[in-house]
Amino acid sequence: PPPHSCRVSDGSMQLQLFTVVAVGAAWTPASPVSLSRAGRVAPGVRTAVRLQASDENSALDLEALAKLRERISRIQQSGLATPAQAYFDIATEKPPQRLMREFFMETEPRVQQAMQDAVVSLLGNLPPLQFDSRVSTTGDKLVALMLQLQMTGYMLRNAEYVTKLRELLDIRTRSVDEFRKAFNRLDEDGSGYLEMGEVQSLMDSFYEGDATAPPYEANALMRLLDANRDGRISWDEFAAALGARKDSGLDPSLKALTGAADGPVTGPQVSGTISVMLEGGKEVQIDAAAYMEQLKAEAEVLRKELNLVKKQEARAELATTSSLSAYVATLPQDQLQLLTRDMSPEVKEAMQMVIKYIFKVPGDDDESERDLAADDQVTIEQNKMRQLCMYQLVLGYRMREAEAKGEADNRLGR
Repeated sequence: PPPHSCRVSDGSMQLQLFTVVAVGAAWTPASPVSLSRAGRVAPGVRTAVRLQASDENSALDLEALAKLRERISRIQQSGLATPAQAYFDIATEKPPQRLMREFFMETEPRVQQAMQDAVVSLLGNLPPLQFDSRVSTTGDKLVALMLQLQMTGYMLRNAEYVTKLRELLDIRTRSVDEFRKAFNRLDEDGSGYLEMGEVQSLMDSFYEGDATAPPYEANALMRLLDANRDGRISWDEFAAALGARKDSGLDPSLKALTGAADGPVTGPQVSGTISVMLEGGKEVQIDAAAYMEQLKAEAEVLRKELNLVKKQEARAELATTSSLSAYVATLPQDQLQLLTRDMSPEVKEAMQMVIKYIFKVPGDDDESERDLAADDQVTIEQNKMRQLCMYQLVLGYRMREAEAKGEADNRLGR
C-alpha cells in the first residue's frame, strides 16, 4: 500500500497521513489535521493523522491490500517506465518513520541540525505540549512549501558534499588563495582545468589502500562543478561551486588600513594653515596640525570598525567548518543556486509526483479521490507540520543521493 499518503475521510474533509510499517500493520489515529473546502466548515472533525503503526499483528486493511495488488500488477505489466517514476518509487518505497529513522542513524549530525534549523526558521520553536498552535493555509501554498522543502533537502545534500570536499582539500576559509592552492594541487598536468582522470584520482585518494572510488562519485563531482558541461572543470567553476570569496573590491588604501599594526595612526608633522572647502562653496583657513590630528582620529575609528568586520567574518568562516547551516547562509545567491542547478528534470517531476501522491481529497461521492485543489483550506497542528516538513527535507536529500548514484537508471536496467 502507499507507505505515505494523505487522504480525507467522509464529508469532514479530514486530512490523513498514512504510514505502513510492515505487511500486517494496522493504522492508528493520532492528532488531527483538518481540511475544508472553500466556504465550507467541516462539523465533527475526528482524529485522523496517522504517522505510526502500532499493532503489527492486526489484519491489513482490505482496501489498502487491494491497492497494493493493483500497484504490483501495474508494475509487473508496464514496469517503471520512466526515470521520474523510478525516483518516485525510491522516495515512497519506505514508510516515513523508517526513512526518518535510517536518516538520523546514518547521516552526520551537522546535516540533521541543518534540517532542524530549516524547520525552526520556518515554523518557530514553540514547545508542542505547552502551545496548541496550528498552521492554516491553502492547498496551493502547502504544495509550494512542500516542493520547496524537498528542493532544500536536495540542496543540503550537495552542500554537505561540498563542505566535505573542502575539508579533504584542507580549505578552511573562503580565501581565494586557499582555493587556488587546492586547485593547482589537483591540476596534475598544469592545463588549467580538472579533467575526469584528475577528478577520479581525487576521489580515489579519499579511500585507503588500493581501494578506488565508485565511478558515480567522480561523475557526480564533475556534474556538480562543470557548469558549462564541456567535460572539464575550470578554475572559475571550481571556485564558484566550492564557495570561494569573490573580491570585495575594497579600496587598496582601506585594505592597507586593516592590515596596519595596532596603535595610534601616525602621519607627517605639519605646520601652518590650510584652506578647506566647506559645503556650499565656502573656503576657510584652519590650522594644519589640528586638521591632521582630526584626520588621524577619524582614520583610527575607521580602522577599528574595519578590523571588527574582519574578525566577524573570520568567526563566520570558522563556523562554516562545523555548521552546514552557517555555510549555506554565507553563500551569495549565485553560488547558492549552483547547489540546485544540476537537478535533473526527472527528479523535479518525481518531487511533484510525491506531493501529488501524498495529498488526496475525496470526490463528491466520497468514494473517488481527487488532487488537493489550490483553494482547499488546510489546517495542521504545528507539531505535525514540523514532522511533515522534516519528511520533505529528507525526501529531497534521499532523491539527490539516488540521482548521484544512478539508482533510477539501475532500476530501469540502463
